[in-house]
Amino acid sequence: QVEQTPLKVYKAINDVSEWWTKIEGGAKNVGDTFTVRFGDVYITHQVVELVPYKSVIWQVTDSSVASWVNTRLQFDISVEGDLTVVQFTHKGMTPQSEDYEDCMKGWTKFINEGLVRLASVIPVTNEEILDRFKALAIEEQWFDIQDDLFSTNVKSIDPAHSPYMGYAEGKAAVRKKGKDFVAKVEEFHGARTSEPVMGGNYIAVARDMDITAQGFGRIQINEVMLYEIKDGEIVSEQFFY
Repeated sequence: QVEQTPLKVYKAINDVSEWWTKIEGGAKNVGDTFTVRFGDVYITHQVVELVPYKSVIWQVTDSSVASWVNTRLQFDISVEGDLTVVQFTHKGMTPQSEDYEDCMKGWTKFINEGLVRLASVIPVTNEEILDRFKALAIEEQWFDIQDDLFSTNVKSIDPAHSPYMGYAEGKAAVRKKGKDFVAKVEEFHGARTSEPVMGGNYIAVARDMDITAQGFGRIQINEVMLYEIKDGEIVSEQFFY
């Protein structure tokens, strides 16, 4: 469990040389192959699956250690509460394998120390955040934006005295705030979202919604949503309507 966003964790996993050991080859794209060496031991991998900010899978295609061949290294990324969770599985490496104990010790060290350290310092540009934001906003995946890009201590701010939503702080609380409002929607009549634009450390989006909501009847909300970026994460969202 780490406080960094899935975007940072995913980017760190793929920067293998910076948290595991120096590699020969590449590990950025599906189909890439790379080899790691520890003395006389070598292990060659192929990248077989990349689901941005969700999972990374490598297949071991060759190794000087027979028990490694045809095993799979899988990283699954999810969000629980305010934190990002990485579950690592070395599929095929069982207690009966000759290298099992060494793998347990090695992976514990490299992941809990190397990967966790890298995820906390890896740089993420505003442009990378904007690209992910745009891709998700087009698909109306607002909760995925929260999961992938929001900081642990993100703040969500509505206008003072808003009848719809108020203030929330913390990733889990902000997500609950949004889901509680969505649960009140009885009928969705339509929405329009502008293309997100960036100015300095802010992303701005215009959005119009026409909905029927429990306790409010049919309402139209015309708003501007403003997202502040700091240290490679979105640290606040503010709504003006």
